[in-house]
Amino acid sequence: MALSVFDLVAKLPAAALPGFVVALLYYFILQIITYRTRSKFRLEHGCKPPSKYPVRDPIFGLDVIYDSIRAVKRRTFLSDKLAHYDAYGYTHSSRLTTMPVIVTIEPENIKAVLLTNFKDFVVGTPRRRAFSPVLANSILIADGAEWEHSRAFLRPSFARSQVGDLATLEFHVKNLLDLLPRDGSTVDLAEIFFRFTADVTTDFMFGESILSLPQPEAFGGELAAAARDAQLGAERRFRLGIFAHIVPQPAFYRSVRKLHAYMDAHVDKAVQQRRSQNTSGKTDEHDKDRYIFSKELAKLTDDRIQLRDQLAGIFFAGRDTTAALLSNFFFVLSREPQAWKRLQREIDSLDGRKPTLDELKGLKYLSFCLNETLRLYPIVQGTSRVAINDVILPTGGGDDGKSPILVTKGSLVMFHMFALHKRKDIWGDDADDFRPERWQDEKTSWSNSRLQKPPTRQSDSYKSSQASRVGIRGRGPNA
Repeated sequence: MALSVFDLVAKLPAAALPGFVVALLYYFILQIITYRTRSKFRLEHGCKPPSKYPVRDPIFGLDVIYDSIRAVKRRTFLSDKLAHYDAYGYTHSSRLTTMPVIVTIEPENIKAVLLTNFKDFVVGTPRRRAFSPVLANSILIADGAEWEHSRAFLRPSFARSQVGDLATLEFHVKNLLDLLPRDGSTVDLAEIFFRFTADVTTDFMFGESILSLPQPEAFGGELAAAARDAQLGAERRFRLGIFAHIVPQPAFYRSVRKLHAYMDAHVDKAVQQRRSQNTSGKTDEHDKDRYIFSKELAKLTDDRIQLRDQLAGIFFAGRDTTAALLSNFFFVLSREPQAWKRLQREIDSLDGRKPTLDELKGLKYLSFCLNETLRLYPIVQGTSRVAINDVILPTGGGDDGKSPILVTKGSLVMFHMFALHKRKDIWGDDADDFRPERWQDEKTSWSNSRLQKPPTRQSDSYKSSQASRVGIRGRGPNA
């Protein structure tokens, strides 16, 4: 039988009763002070509440979890989110289990979270809880001092010499092209691109590729599948919220163990080789002219868990993002013959030569096409941050959605780039159309509220090099 608070108090030892009463009074006083402070703060800054998404379960938001998982299974998640923004505004409130949520696609709000008020937000518990079985100490889910440490740890190893290693990339591009039919038959490019990027990324990271393109039934194919299942499982865990620790996920954990076993083997190899080189003073002749990421990181620490987690994060970032970009790029071009012809003319200017890294960057229309693909089909569909302080977002409140809003400490702020990039009030009436020319005079920055992303990183250049090289070779066998 359930006990009331009064029943619990009655059962307390007499000596503990005063302490309990003091603690209870302190809690209520603190809540009253916090409420009054926030009310004054809202009034002083003109803050108004945003519109509300109708959550039927006000405690755990179970209906939100159910609707989200069902939408993913039905493949209507993106269209459902677009409908939510149409119905409840570009900024509205919701819930993720017990956590209050602000959902927004206002550029100024996104700028405030990721740039202006960056220190008031962290990745937070929801994403760490979802991805920690896979990534644990990776920079992708790190916060604060841990993030700064990871950033300083990884930065020296992103060398331009490796980013521009087109010779290694060319080997894998050839393997990719060998799988394409020459008789005009249909082929699933998405699956091939995921195997291609897995091959390139493992080569870059470990100095040896899993070669899942020429050997799809070998271990490399199993590893690529494990990485995919681990990624999908982590995303599902995010939607489950606090219930991620309760719902059984045996397939997810099997994939994580397989992925970690592969990473651990290469981490052990890199650490042992570094120790051997330190003892003998000799460098492996096979690797002397190559920049191998795992071996560079192994020079900095003996912590195998840290090495594994950082490498796992880079594997996910390098494989999934580039494969998605390539898949969407060719999906769009196959339906845009005029853009395809113009791109062919630009690539023909190379006269059949394999381009240098600088020449790749000089192919402007190719760059426009990649940017426009990212606008229509952003690689990261959405992301989130948790407020660690009470903070004001500049817009989204009130009946007109233009007043500031107060985001209270502990709230989750979510934004969906795919919805932002389809806003016709920002991109024009042709926002749903593929028009690379819009990038001719466009600059990627916060000020123009366009293609929203943080400043360019070395990993972005690596991804761009892969996508551009495949795009050029897609022109024909001599490109």
